[in-house]
Amino acid sequence: MAKGLQVQQIGEGLYRLVDVLGDHAYLVCGNERALMVDACGGFADVAAAARELCDLPVEVAVTHTHYDHIGGTAFFGKAYVPTVEHGRWEAERALSLRVLDQLLDEGLVDEADACGPRDCAAPQELPLEEGHVFDLGGRTVRVVALPGHTHGSVGYLVEDARVLFSGDAVTPIMCLFFAESLGVDVWRSTLQRMQELPFDHFYTGHHDHAFSRADLPSFMAAADFVAGDRGMEWEHDRLHEFRGILHLAPSETFDADSPAFRAVIEPWHELPPRKRRRKRKADEA
Repeated sequence: MAKGLQVQQIGEGLYRLVDVLGDHAYLVCGNERALMVDACGGFADVAAAARELCDLPVEVAVTHTHYDHIGGTAFFGKAYVPTVEHGRWEAERALSLRVLDQLLDEGLVDEADACGPRDCAAPQELPLEEGHVFDLGGRTVRVVALPGHTHGSVGYLVEDARVLFSGDAVTPIMCLFFAESLGVDVWRSTLQRMQELPFDHFYTGHHDHAFSRADLPSFMAAADFVAGDRGMEWEHDRLHEFRGILHLAPSETFDADSPAFRAVIEPWHELPPRKRRRKRKADEA
Protein backbone atom coordinates (compact mmCIF):
# COMPACT_ATOMS: atom_id res chain seq x y z
CA MET A 1 0.00 0.00 0.00
CA ALA A 2 1.16 3.54 -0.77
CA LYS A 3 3.22 5.02 2.05
CA GLY A 4 1.47 7.38 4.44
CA LEU A 5 -2.04 5.93 4.10
CA GLN A 6 -4.21 3.77 6.31
CA VAL A 7 -6.80 1.75 4.41
CA GLN A 8 -9.92 -0.01 5.67
CA GLN A 9 -12.72 -1.75 3.82
CA ILE A 10 -16.05 -0.31 5.00
CA GLY A 11 -18.42 -2.22 2.73
CA GLU A 12 -18.60 -4.32 -0.40
CA GLY A 13 -16.30 -2.56 -2.86
CA LEU A 14 -16.00 0.44 -0.52
CA TYR A 15 -12.69 1.56 1.03
CA ARG A 16 -11.61 4.39 3.31
CA LEU A 17 -8.12 5.90 2.90
CA VAL A 18 -6.74 8.17 5.62
CA ASP A 19 -3.55 10.26 5.40
CA VAL A 20 -1.17 11.47 8.10
CA LEU A 21 -3.41 14.44 8.98
CA GLY A 22 -6.58 12.36 9.23
CA ASP A 23 -7.90 13.55 5.86
CA HIS A 24 -10.23 10.94 4.35
CA ALA A 25 -10.80 9.70 0.81
CA TYR A 26 -13.17 6.93 -0.25
CA LEU A 27 -12.86 4.43 -3.09
CA VAL A 28 -16.03 3.06 -4.65
CA CYS A 29 -15.49 0.02 -6.88
CA GLY A 30 -17.96 -1.24 -9.49
CA ASN A 31 -17.61 -4.06 -11.98
CA GLU A 32 -16.01 -1.96 -14.73
CA ARG A 33 -14.49 1.13 -13.12
CA ALA A 34 -13.97 2.83 -9.79
CA LEU A 35 -14.50 6.30 -8.35
CA MET A 36 -12.41 7.93 -5.64
CA VAL A 37 -14.34 10.51 -3.65
CA ASP A 38 -11.91 13.19 -2.45
CA ALA A 39 -8.17 12.68 -2.51
CA CYS A 40 -6.78 13.82 0.88
CA GLY A 41 -4.20 16.58 1.10
CA GLY A 42 -1.72 15.22 -1.41
CA PHE A 43 0.81 13.96 1.17
CA ALA A 44 0.47 10.35 -0.05
CA ASP A 45 -0.14 8.86 -3.50
CA VAL A 46 -3.83 8.00 -3.33
CA ALA A 47 -3.91 7.12 -7.04
CA ALA A 48 -1.32 4.39 -6.52
CA ALA A 49 -3.28 3.12 -3.53
CA ALA A 50 -6.48 2.97 -5.59
CA ARG A 51 -4.74 0.90 -8.26
CA GLU A 52 -3.59 -1.55 -5.60
CA LEU A 53 -7.08 -1.90 -4.17
CA CYS A 54 -8.89 -2.60 -7.44
CA ASP A 55 -7.64 -3.51 -10.90
CA LEU A 56 -9.98 -1.08 -12.64
CA PRO A 57 -9.79 2.34 -14.28
CA VAL A 58 -10.16 4.94 -11.50
CA GLU A 59 -11.57 8.46 -11.73
CA VAL A 60 -11.54 10.99 -8.90
CA ALA A 61 -14.20 13.50 -7.89
CA VAL A 62 -14.15 15.91 -4.94
CA THR A 63 -16.79 17.12 -2.53
CA HIS A 64 -15.32 20.64 -2.55
CA THR A 65 -12.03 22.37 -3.30
CA HIS A 66 -10.26 22.80 0.04
CA TYR A 67 -6.61 21.66 0.04
CA ASP A 68 -7.22 18.67 2.32
CA HIS A 69 -9.65 17.22 -0.24
CA ILE A 70 -8.12 18.12 -3.61
CA GLY A 71 -4.35 17.91 -2.95
CA GLY A 72 -4.17 14.27 -4.01
CA THR A 73 -6.05 14.86 -7.27
CA ALA A 74 -2.71 15.89 -8.79
CA PHE A 75 -1.71 12.21 -8.82
CA PHE A 76 -4.62 11.47 -11.19
CA GLY A 77 -3.97 14.30 -13.65
CA LYS A 78 -7.63 15.27 -13.84
CA ALA A 79 -10.54 15.44 -11.44
CA TYR A 80 -14.25 16.13 -11.36
CA VAL A 81 -14.70 19.36 -9.39
CA PRO A 82 -17.95 21.23 -8.60
CA THR A 83 -18.13 23.66 -11.50
CA VAL A 84 -18.79 26.73 -9.36
CA GLU A 85 -15.53 26.06 -7.47
CA HIS A 86 -13.22 25.74 -10.48
CA GLY A 87 -10.04 27.81 -10.44
CA ARG A 88 -9.02 27.39 -6.78
CA TRP A 89 -6.17 24.92 -7.32
CA GLU A 90 -3.22 27.33 -7.08
CA ALA A 91 -4.46 28.96 -3.86
CA GLU A 92 -5.10 25.56 -2.28
CA ARG A 93 -1.74 24.26 -3.51
CA ALA A 94 -0.05 27.07 -1.61
CA LEU A 95 -1.82 25.97 1.59
CA SER A 96 -0.79 22.35 0.99
CA LEU A 97 2.85 23.36 0.62
CA ARG A 98 2.74 25.37 3.84
CA VAL A 99 1.33 22.37 5.67
CA LEU A 100 3.93 20.12 4.00
CA ASP A 101 6.72 22.25 5.49
CA GLN A 102 5.17 21.79 8.92
CA LEU A 103 4.86 18.02 8.46
CA LEU A 104 8.51 17.83 7.40
CA ASP A 105 9.59 19.82 10.46
CA GLU A 106 7.53 17.54 12.70
CA GLY A 107 8.96 14.40 11.11
CA LEU A 108 5.53 13.17 10.06
CA VAL A 109 6.60 12.89 6.41
CA ASP A 110 9.98 12.58 4.71
CA GLU A 111 11.39 14.77 1.94
CA ALA A 112 11.40 11.75 -0.38
CA ASP A 113 7.70 11.01 0.21
CA ALA A 114 5.27 11.71 -2.61
CA CYS A 115 3.48 15.06 -2.51
CA GLY A 116 1.04 15.82 -5.29
CA PRO A 117 0.92 19.63 -4.91
CA ARG A 118 4.75 19.76 -4.94
CA ASP A 119 5.61 17.01 -7.43
CA CYS A 120 2.78 17.06 -9.98
CA ALA A 121 1.23 19.50 -12.40
CA ALA A 122 -2.17 20.98 -11.60
CA PRO A 123 -4.91 18.50 -12.53
CA GLN A 124 -7.38 19.23 -15.29
CA GLU A 125 -10.71 20.24 -13.74
CA LEU A 126 -13.73 18.46 -15.19
CA PRO A 127 -17.20 20.00 -14.75
CA LEU A 128 -19.48 18.55 -12.09
CA GLU A 129 -23.08 19.45 -11.35
CA GLU A 130 -25.80 18.10 -9.09
CA GLY A 131 -27.48 15.08 -10.67
CA HIS A 132 -24.34 13.79 -12.37
CA VAL A 133 -24.30 9.98 -12.24
CA PHE A 134 -21.13 7.91 -12.34
CA ASP A 135 -21.91 4.49 -13.83
CA LEU A 136 -19.27 2.13 -12.48
CA GLY A 137 -20.80 -1.01 -13.95
CA GLY A 138 -23.38 -2.65 -11.71
CA ARG A 139 -23.14 0.32 -9.35
CA THR A 140 -24.04 4.00 -9.69
CA VAL A 141 -22.92 7.03 -7.69
CA ARG A 142 -25.11 10.12 -7.82
CA VAL A 143 -23.99 13.68 -7.05
CA VAL A 144 -26.16 15.68 -4.63
CA ALA A 145 -25.74 19.34 -3.68
CA LEU A 146 -24.89 19.90 0.01
CA PRO A 147 -24.02 23.62 0.26
CA GLY A 148 -23.00 25.39 3.44
CA HIS A 149 -19.39 24.50 4.20
CA THR A 150 -18.68 25.92 0.75
CA HIS A 151 -21.04 27.27 -1.86
CA GLY A 152 -20.37 24.30 -4.16
CA SER A 153 -20.13 21.43 -1.66
CA VAL A 154 -21.58 18.15 -2.92
CA GLY A 155 -22.04 14.62 -1.65
CA TYR A 156 -21.79 11.27 -3.44
CA LEU A 157 -24.64 8.81 -2.98
CA VAL A 158 -23.74 5.15 -3.59
CA GLU A 159 -27.24 4.10 -4.41
CA ASP A 160 -27.07 0.30 -4.05
CA ALA A 161 -25.16 0.52 -0.74
CA ARG A 162 -27.34 3.36 0.61
CA VAL A 163 -24.16 5.19 1.65
CA LEU A 164 -23.51 8.92 1.31
CA PHE A 165 -20.01 10.43 1.27
CA SER A 166 -20.65 13.96 2.51
CA GLY A 167 -17.17 15.48 2.70
CA ASP A 168 -17.31 18.41 5.14
CA ALA A 169 -20.97 19.22 4.45
CA VAL A 170 -21.99 17.89 7.87
CA THR A 171 -19.42 17.15 10.57
CA PRO A 172 -19.19 17.24 14.40
CA ILE A 173 -17.07 20.41 14.09
CA MET A 174 -19.03 22.24 11.41
CA CYS A 175 -16.77 24.83 9.77
CA LEU A 176 -18.71 27.74 8.30
CA PHE A 177 -16.05 30.42 8.74
CA PHE A 178 -14.55 30.44 5.23
CA ALA A 179 -15.18 33.25 2.77
CA GLU A 180 -16.81 30.64 0.53
CA SER A 181 -19.08 29.33 3.32
CA LEU A 182 -22.80 30.09 3.14
CA GLY A 183 -23.74 30.25 6.80
CA VAL A 184 -25.92 28.46 9.32
CA ASP A 185 -29.26 29.02 7.56
CA VAL A 186 -28.03 27.35 4.35
CA TRP A 187 -26.48 24.53 6.35
CA ARG A 188 -29.77 24.00 8.16
CA SER A 189 -31.51 23.68 4.77
CA THR A 190 -28.91 21.13 3.70
CA LEU A 191 -29.57 19.07 6.85
CA GLN A 192 -33.28 19.15 6.08
CA ARG A 193 -32.61 18.02 2.54
CA MET A 194 -30.39 15.17 3.72
CA GLN A 195 -33.34 13.76 5.65
CA GLU A 196 -35.02 13.11 2.29
CA LEU A 197 -32.07 11.37 0.62
CA PRO A 198 -32.09 7.55 0.31
CA PHE A 199 -29.14 6.61 2.52
CA ASP A 200 -28.67 4.70 5.76
CA HIS A 201 -25.19 5.93 6.70
CA PHE A 202 -22.96 8.84 5.77
CA TYR A 203 -19.20 9.23 6.06
CA THR A 204 -17.43 12.57 6.53
CA GLY A 205 -14.09 13.91 5.37
CA HIS A 206 -12.34 13.59 8.73
CA HIS A 207 -14.05 10.94 10.88
CA ASP A 208 -13.82 7.15 10.84
CA HIS A 209 -17.24 6.86 12.45
CA ALA A 210 -20.23 6.13 10.22
CA PHE A 211 -23.09 8.52 11.01
CA SER A 212 -26.71 7.62 10.39
CA ARG A 213 -29.95 9.38 9.58
CA ALA A 214 -30.72 9.23 13.31
CA ASP A 215 -27.78 11.60 13.94
CA LEU A 216 -29.21 14.41 11.81
CA PRO A 217 -31.43 15.94 14.55
CA SER A 218 -28.39 16.49 16.79
CA PHE A 219 -26.68 18.41 13.98
CA MET A 220 -29.87 20.44 13.50
CA ALA A 221 -29.87 21.20 17.23
CA ALA A 222 -26.30 22.49 16.91
CA ALA A 223 -27.37 24.76 14.06
CA ASP A 224 -30.25 26.09 16.14
CA PHE A 225 -28.01 26.63 19.17
CA VAL A 226 -25.83 29.16 17.35
CA ALA A 227 -28.43 31.93 17.27
CA GLY A 228 -28.59 32.30 21.05
CA ASP A 229 -24.94 31.63 21.89
CA ARG A 230 -22.23 34.27 22.31
CA GLY A 231 -19.46 31.90 21.22
CA MET A 232 -15.71 32.20 21.69
CA GLU A 233 -12.76 33.12 19.49
CA TRP A 234 -11.12 30.24 17.61
CA GLU A 235 -8.00 29.89 15.42
CA HIS A 236 -6.82 27.05 13.17
CA ASP A 237 -3.86 25.20 14.68
CA ARG A 238 -1.81 25.16 11.43
CA LEU A 239 -3.14 27.94 9.20
CA HIS A 240 -3.52 30.81 11.63
CA GLU A 241 -5.23 33.20 9.25
CA PHE A 242 -8.24 30.90 9.51
CA ARG A 243 -10.19 32.07 12.55
CA GLY A 244 -13.78 32.27 13.59
CA ILE A 245 -16.30 32.14 16.40
CA LEU A 246 -16.72 28.72 17.96
CA HIS A 247 -20.06 27.61 19.36
CA LEU A 248 -19.93 24.53 21.61
CA ALA A 249 -23.37 23.03 21.38
CA PRO A 250 -24.68 21.03 24.34
CA SER A 251 -23.79 17.36 23.91
CA GLU A 252 -22.81 14.34 25.96
CA THR A 253 -19.11 15.11 25.59
CA PHE A 254 -16.62 17.93 25.09
CA ASP A 255 -14.10 15.58 23.45
CA ALA A 256 -13.67 17.09 19.99
CA ASP A 257 -12.58 13.71 18.61
CA SER A 258 -15.81 12.04 19.69
CA PRO A 259 -18.52 11.44 17.06
CA ALA A 260 -21.01 12.71 19.66
CA PHE A 261 -19.34 16.14 19.87
CA ARG A 262 -21.20 19.04 18.25
CA ALA A 263 -19.77 22.47 17.45
CA VAL A 264 -20.18 25.15 14.80
CA ILE A 265 -17.54 27.70 13.75
CA GLU A 266 -18.93 30.88 12.20
CA PRO A 267 -16.95 33.72 10.57
CA TRP A 268 -14.92 35.81 12.99
CA HIS A 269 -16.55 38.96 14.34
CA GLU A 270 -16.27 41.16 17.39
CA LEU A 271 -17.92 39.47 20.34
CA PRO A 272 -20.22 41.39 22.67
CA PRO A 273 -18.92 41.89 26.23
CA ARG A 274 -19.67 39.07 28.60
CA LYS A 275 -22.48 39.80 31.01
CA ARG A 276 -21.24 40.32 34.54
CA ARG A 277 -22.80 38.25 37.25
CA ARG A 278 -24.23 40.20 40.13
CA LYS A 279 -22.41 39.67 43.40
CA ARG A 280 -24.41 37.84 45.98
CA LYS A 281 -25.54 39.80 48.97
CA ALA A 282 -23.61 39.17 52.15
CA ASP A 283 -26.57 37.47 53.80
CA GLU A 284 -26.81 35.05 50.84
CA ALA A 285 -23.13 34.05 51.05
